[in-house]
Amino acid sequence: MPDNFVPFAMNTRLSFAIRCCTFLLGLCTMACGIATITNTDLGTTPITSIPYALNAIFPLTIGTYTGLLNASFILIERLVLGKKRFKLTNVLQILPVFFFAACIDFWMHHTTFVLELAYIERLGFLGAGIVLMAAGILVQVASNIIVLPGEGLVLAISYVTRKNFGSIKVICDSTMVAIGITLGLIGVGAVVGVREGTICSAVLTGFVVRFLSFCARPILPKRKETARRRRKS
Repeated sequence: MPDNFVPFAMNTRLSFAIRCCTFLLGLCTMACGIATITNTDLGTTPITSIPYALNAIFPLTIGTYTGLLNASFILIERLVLGKKRFKLTNVLQILPVFFFAACIDFWMHHTTFVLELAYIERLGFLGAGIVLMAAGILVQVASNIIVLPGEGLVLAISYVTRKNFGSIKVICDSTMVAIGITLGLIGVGAVVGVREGTICSAVLTGFVVRFLSFCARPILPKRKETARRRRKS
C-alpha cells in the first residue's frame, strides 16, 4: 500500500465535505433570495408560484409545499426518463429538498419586515433577492454535488426531447406560473403571487448568474480540472 494512501483518502473526503457544505450554503442563500422576493409582495419566483398559491388556499407553509412540489418533480422525472434511464442519482435529488424547504420557511419568517416598506424600497429588496438567488444558484453549481429536482426535471425533459435546456426551462417556468395563476383563481378567486416581481425574477436571474459567474471566474474551479481530479480519485 502506498505511503500516501491514507492522506489522499482523507483529502478526498475533506474535499467532498467542503463541497457539500458549499452546496448547502448555496441552497440557504437561494432560499433567502426566494423569501426576500416573495415578501416584497411584488410577486414570487416562477418555481414558488405553485407553493405560494397553495399556501393561500390551505394552511401549510410555502416551504412545505416547495418540498412536496420538488418530490413530485422526481416522480415526473421517472415518467419522463423511463425505468432504464432513471438512475439512483435522480432519486438522490430528494436529499437536499427538505433542507431547502426548511431554509425557505426560515427566511420567510425573518424577512417579513420587507412587507412594511414603501413600494420603491420593496423594489430595491426585489433586486437584492434576485442577486441572492442568483448567487445561491452559482454556488450550488460550483459545488458540483447534485441538482435540485426542479432543475433535474428540466434536464430530463431536455435529454429526452433533445431540446435546448434554456428553452425547456422557460417552458417549465411558464407552466408553473400558469398553474399557480389557475390555482389562485380557483381557490381564492384571484391571481396570487404573480406580479412584476415574477417577471423580473424570471427574466433577470439568468443574466445575474452569468454576470456573477464572470466576476467569480478566477476563484471558481474549472469544470475540466474538476472532472480530471474526480477520475484520479
